[in-house]
Amino acid sequence: MLWTVGLGASPHGGPPELEFLQPVPVVDLALHERSAAVVVLFRNCGGQMLHVRSVRSECWCATATVLRGSIPPDSLGALYVMVSRAGIGDSLTWIQFLVESNACNSPTLLRLAVRRRE
Repeated sequence: MLWTVGLGASPHGGPPELEFLQPVPVVDLALHERSAAVVVLFRNCGGQMLHVRSVRSECWCATATVLRGSIPPDSLGALYVMVSRAGIGDSLTWIQFLVESNACNSPTLLRLAVRRRE
């Protein structure tokens, strides 16, 4: 499993836990597009404030920006992911991001499928 599934906010104020909402979007690049973007939602399933420190891509062709980096318990945050066609393979490929935070499951791996339409 590439992301964790939380059980909801802890009534005892347990540590923050990052959970990506399902389904995780697919980045779809049409023939004429140079880049494409998706928004990936995540939830803080823990009982304390979640602070996203950084998001690193394994590929130069993708960047991620934290749209909301401090997330209260049982609340949503978002990542804006931009992928450049120049660094993508011919059909379907995967791009991985490492999300660093104060969550108990940090670092957390985010894996996005990228479809290149010809």
